[in-house]
Amino acid sequence: MKQPPLVILAAACLIVTAAFLAHAEEPQPIDKGLAADLKLLQGSWELVPGDQDKDLLTIRSVKTIEGNTETLRRYNIETNTLTGEHSVEFKLTKSGNVHVFTFYGVGGTPERGMSYVYKVDEENFWDIPGLLRGDDYQNYLPKPTLWHWKRVVEDDSASMSPATEE
Repeated sequence: MKQPPLVILAAACLIVTAAFLAHAEEPQPIDKGLAADLKLLQGSWELVPGDQDKDLLTIRSVKTIEGNTETLRRYNIETNTLTGEHSVEFKLTKSGNVHVFTFYGVGGTPERGMSYVYKVDEENFWDIPGLLRGDDYQNYLPKPTLWHWKRVVEDDSASMSPATEE
């Protein structure tokens, strides 16, 4: 008669384990500010060269964000030819009130990624590496730098068909 208590204990363990796993897989609440940022980030952005970017004057950099994937393309300005392209996945988080963009290889995890402070609005995206400290983040540049990206506005006139006369 010792088997029923063992069977009951095993069943109880299975129920507790199943409940724990179900709870662990529940999506975390989405921060409304980060969700708004993700929506604003969608589309293409062109890097605006600054005074410190003298060697970038021969390169045009355009990043395109679709969902949580960013694709960066670099073009030779003189020939307008593509010189390089790579994609990463990213996750948006906060450290206090600071918004953090963490990117990592496609199929990778944010824990192995590189991070920077960011700010985005309808027309501008600022990427500021080198400010984060601690074990939670790895900066992709050792000292603070400001990268300013402007939204690429698609020319709708090219996709419009000419009016027909009747």
